[in-house]
Amino acid sequence: MAKRRGGHARGQVLVLASLVLFVLCLAVLAVVNLGHQVTERVRLLNSADAAAYSVSAMEARAFNFYAFANRTHVSHYVSAMAWQSHLSFIYFTEAFLTDFYGVMKSLDGCAGQRRGFWLAACPVLENVPYLGPALRVLGMVIQVYRGILAAYQRSLRVLDPDSTIGRQIIPAHRQLNQALTVVSDAVMVTALKEAQEAAKSVAQENDKDVDVAYSQAVSGALNACLFDRAHSRESNGSPLAPADPFQPIQPSAVHESSKESRAKRVMGALSNATRFACDADRGPCTRGFVTARKLGDGLPLPAALAPIRKLMEAVPHWGQTRLLSYELAKGFDDREDGNLIRHWKDPPNAPQAMMAQGDNLGADDLYFIKLGPASLGPFHNPFACNSGTHYSQCWGDPRQGAGDDRTLPFRAMLKTSVWAMNASERNGRAGGVHWRVSYVGWPPGRGQVDPKGPEARLGLHRSSVCVTPAGCVGGFGVSVDVYVANVRPIEDGNHLWEGIVPFMHFEPGDFAEACPSLRSPSPFTAATRSREFNQPSAWVLLNKSPRALRNASEPTVGTNAPALLNEQGSVSFELGGRSTLQLDGSPAGAGRLPPGLNAIARAQTYYHRPGNWAEQPNFFNPYWRPRLASVFQGRETSPLVAELLRVLPPAAARQPEKFVTH
Repeated sequence: MAKRRGGHARGQVLVLASLVLFVLCLAVLAVVNLGHQVTERVRLLNSADAAAYSVSAMEARAFNFYAFANRTHVSHYVSAMAWQSHLSFIYFTEAFLTDFYGVMKSLDGCAGQRRGFWLAACPVLENVPYLGPALRVLGMVIQVYRGILAAYQRSLRVLDPDSTIGRQIIPAHRQLNQALTVVSDAVMVTALKEAQEAAKSVAQENDKDVDVAYSQAVSGALNACLFDRAHSRESNGSPLAPADPFQPIQPSAVHESSKESRAKRVMGALSNATRFACDADRGPCTRGFVTARKLGDGLPLPAALAPIRKLMEAVPHWGQTRLLSYELAKGFDDREDGNLIRHWKDPPNAPQAMMAQGDNLGADDLYFIKLGPASLGPFHNPFACNSGTHYSQCWGDPRQGAGDDRTLPFRAMLKTSVWAMNASERNGRAGGVHWRVSYVGWPPGRGQVDPKGPEARLGLHRSSVCVTPAGCVGGFGVSVDVYVANVRPIEDGNHLWEGIVPFMHFEPGDFAEACPSLRSPSPFTAATRSREFNQPSAWVLLNKSPRALRNASEPTVGTNAPALLNEQGSVSFELGGRSTLQLDGSPAGAGRLPPGLNAIARAQTYYHRPGNWAEQPNFFNPYWRPRLASVFQGRETSPLVAELLRVLPPAAARQPEKFVTH
């Protein structure tokens, strides 16, 4: 009996051992799969980080390229201003030399054709001892000077620098800017493509089994939207809707609420401010306008005429060149006066000074010559003008200080000047206005007036100036002939300035909603810190399905296939009820996320000048950088994070920052 009882107990431990071994096998399989899942999750997160950083780096490179291109835009505008300044000075010398001959001609009526008072006076004066020989010497000097002047005028007409510089060289600078905008557009489109694809090539390089199509569909559109809204649509369109680089930014937009106006002001202000400055280390600083020039500089006068050069250097002279705004480039006389090149203040909706927008380009070289006071007692001095005298009777433009605003002494002065103007202006739309010497039939264009008198071929207009207090009416009174350079406002067609070329401009305005749902941005409200000041983020959401977790495309990386019990990766058993242990990913994703592993990453394209965090982001300085950023902190810019927060369990939802930490 004892033997039978002992033999019956044999083998009972084997059943328990089998059960324990089965549980141990399940535990080993679970550990293997858990370790594989952890490894794959880390790998997927690294792939997402690499892809997001790649998109952000591409965007930062694009923004830095914009900065260099925009700086080159500025340099081209400054070069165009320099060429216009030279052009203005060339034709200023023509007018001044002509006026200087007119001064000598007016003072010495005995030289050349005699008229009126000089018919009787010259024979007497020529017979006066010492005075007669001096008049003959003066006549010889005048004739020599006349020959030099005629040669200079002929050379200008033959070379015609006005046409060459105005029609070819200056427009070429705008064309170079157009080419830069085309290249910037190409860079923009390339960066947009990378953002839309969510750097799928980078993700695939890190993991060939990852679902890049899902990432493109979910995060590509979001990235494109965030990248698109960083660009000012009014300046050059946007990545999703580029503007025509060959059409200028609307010249007529000047209102404070106009975003076209705000963009133009940035480029115009930088271009006007980027002029050569005084270098105190290399010599004394010049006081006054930085573009002021001495009259004797560069004039083709021989050494024998050195006294004339010294006299010319003593004559007051001013010169300035600037980008100007629509309808504020006054190339014509009007009731508000004509010249606004030196306007120093910006009233509302009238960007005239530092906020000038570049719709037009103006340059002048003003001067006036007068001999003595305008009045000699009750008599008028025919050789001097006051600010109320018409410019056609004066040597140069005497209207300094004219106008209602005495703080703008040059506002009414227009002789000589060059006004390159856009086609939307009321005057000069066919090619600008050039205040230059008008000869008989030359140059052609609206505003050309033939001079009258014996020296008309040299562009001198003879005027009869009454000197008697009571005037000269009905043959009474005394008139004196004055020869003045016939400077007129001529629309010669040589100075068409279309306006500011479209350029990349950062959008600082506020967007009220997260991408992709946007409403019209406010032109007055800056984007808040919670929306990262419109600095774009790159989002990448990667998914790896349960089947892809086996790494069929790259088995050397590691696979959990040997640990799977069946194709479903699950085992079922009954312990008082049916239970299933899943060993290959979750059967269904949380919320709208697909099954398998999911990883979300964010990288930010941000602007930072070293040492100055407060500087406004812009596309003029190459200080854009990429960086990985917190997913949770970008929750207001992305619906992806909102979806993740929505599906968090109630306990986790109360402190989401502790769970969404990547």
